[in-house]
Amino acid sequence: MNTNKILRQIKFLFWTILAAMVVMMIIALLVVKEMGAVIEWTLAQKENFKAVILILSLGGIPASYFFHTKKIKHLNQELSFDEKLMQYKSSFFIKIVTLEALAVLGLIGYMLTADNTFIYVFALLFLAYLINRPTLHSISNEIEPENFDENDNSE
Repeated sequence: MNTNKILRQIKFLFWTILAAMVVMMIIALLVVKEMGAVIEWTLAQKENFKAVILILSLGGIPASYFFHTKKIKHLNQELSFDEKLMQYKSSFFIKIVTLEALAVLGLIGYMLTADNTFIYVFALLFLAYLINRPTLHSISNEIEPENFDENDNSE
């Protein structure tokens, strides 16, 4: 595969998942506006559920970054750029799907409880997702930072 094709695949995955998250958010907002909470919870159940979602979300963000960073740091430097990019793609996919899954969990929590805290959890995860927008600059800098820095200095 050539570099441009792999980069297009990475960007396509990112933007497709982003669009799906926006659609799911709109659906969740409409469902809660029309129906209210799907399940009637006691205060204790609602707070326990909220605590679980918050812990998962706040733990999932650094975990996804840690996994991705560790995987990228252990790339074999003898591989070609395209081979490194393929490994980057699989690691990046796991990272963004983790963030997306946790965001969807926040939306589900919002639909079940109609508690705005879950929208804030979704917003935090959505922001973390957006920060990871793939660009050639960011990907190249992650895969081959020493080569990328040399190229930057020569200009």
